[in-house]
Amino acid sequence: MSASGRNLTAVGTPYDRRAATGAIIVLAAMALMVTYVETMVLPAFKAFILFFDNAPTTTVVWIVSAYLLVGTVATPVFGKLGDKYGKKRMLIFVMTLYAVAVSVAGFTPNIGSALGVSTANQIYLLIGARAFQGLGMGMFPLAFAMLPEVYPAARVGQAQGIIGGMFATGAALGLVGGGYIAYTFGWQLTYHTVTPIAIVVVVLAYILLRESPHLSPKPIDIPGISSLGLALAMVMFGLTEGVYWGWTSFSAVTLAGIPFGVPDFFLLALFATVFFLYWEPRAPTPVVSFKALKARNIWISNVNGAIVGLGMFLIFVALTILVEDPFPPGFGYDEFQMGLVALPSALGMLIFAPLWGRWVARRGPKPVMITGFAVMGFGGLALALFHATIVELILFAIPALVGNVAVLIAMSNIIVLSVSPKELGIQTGMNQTFRNLGSAVGPVLAAVVTASYLTSVVVAITPLRPITASVPAITGFVVLFAIVAGVALVGLLLSLGLRNYRFHADGSRLEAPNSTGGPSTPTAGESAPGLSVDQVS
Repeated sequence: MSASGRNLTAVGTPYDRRAATGAIIVLAAMALMVTYVETMVLPAFKAFILFFDNAPTTTVVWIVSAYLLVGTVATPVFGKLGDKYGKKRMLIFVMTLYAVAVSVAGFTPNIGSALGVSTANQIYLLIGARAFQGLGMGMFPLAFAMLPEVYPAARVGQAQGIIGGMFATGAALGLVGGGYIAYTFGWQLTYHTVTPIAIVVVVLAYILLRESPHLSPKPIDIPGISSLGLALAMVMFGLTEGVYWGWTSFSAVTLAGIPFGVPDFFLLALFATVFFLYWEPRAPTPVVSFKALKARNIWISNVNGAIVGLGMFLIFVALTILVEDPFPPGFGYDEFQMGLVALPSALGMLIFAPLWGRWVARRGPKPVMITGFAVMGFGGLALALFHATIVELILFAIPALVGNVAVLIAMSNIIVLSVSPKELGIQTGMNQTFRNLGSAVGPVLAAVVTASYLTSVVVAITPLRPITASVPAITGFVVLFAIVAGVALVGLLLSLGLRNYRFHADGSRLEAPNSTGGPSTPTAGESAPGLSVDQVS
């Protein structure tokens, strides 16, 4: 790397080694903590079902989906607030909200008991706490947008690979450690163990991070964010209740004397979507910039973000239900054993994340994204064909999730390479919004599909007759794994259309398109971008 490349960050500001080291420590710790919290929930599905008086799976998955749904709305809000008021300031604020929410989540049964809420209904208090915790998802666009502000252009991909590795490490700790704690001591303690860590991360962020050099005072698109959140929520409610209320009934329940059914959810979603599509092109600062989506790299990356989020949670939730279900085709494993089943995949993500990052630095993000989708699709297809033994599930889940992390790392780099420095927070926030859309739908879709394909099994034999129960049939899991393979194929085909850019060693940036599709030329008073790119295909 030349002297100019070593002395400038990717956005053209002076490189400070201490600031870069502090940022990677804080962001890696944040990734480790958040991923631990979110993955420890997955093997605890059985514990949630039993604790809350045999709550249905379609309700339990909302412990995950409520977090992701609120995160979908919160992500673009905090991305723009970071651009306006400073990424460090907003990151510390969001981290504090997350720490409070994590602390409250573990005490929701105690709060429910004090308020006289039945055990069965206390799950809704937990879902509410998890929804509040979803505000913490605003950390991710802020964190990834900070990396180009402290690292030289040629090292941004490697830094993202390190954070990707921490995501994988957190997943391993959450699946195994969280699963063991949930099985041995109860799911509440899994949250209690995170509280002191969350406080330490907030303190580290205050001490080690430096404020963003680029600010962009633009207002928040409240109508767009609200209509997007309403549309997504209504679709998810409709999917959740369709199996139980009936997909075509307009009078399944009565709300304040008014008949209501699943089609009403979808009609409300349609109304919100129409308003969103009408408003966004006219909004001064849209949450989803249709102008930005005209740029090939931006719209492909955002669609692929939804695909990779959907695929990841379909895999996680499907494997959890299949492995923990006590009746065939389930394997009847407990929470800790489920964590061990998922551990090889998490370790694979940990090992490959920095390797994917280095490949991005050498060859650009396009070949990494294509390869990631190919590997992910192979894993999904293999799981659809081979799932009779626990060894097959362990073996083929590895490529499904290793490919997933490759796409995530490549996608972050494409956004960094394709927009101007002042738009980093906005565009990474928009990309995270698309990822959240897919991630939020994934758990609900997995629960709905498994609830739609049922089989009867004998659970007990009495002198009069055998007692049977309806449990998820293997067909539902095959469908879910096939969906993963299918969406991975779509992502691969879309990725073939990407413009590939890579970093030059000297830190210069040549004709990298901005969000409107033109060259990213600095505006008056803005330092020249230091992103070093070269179009290689």
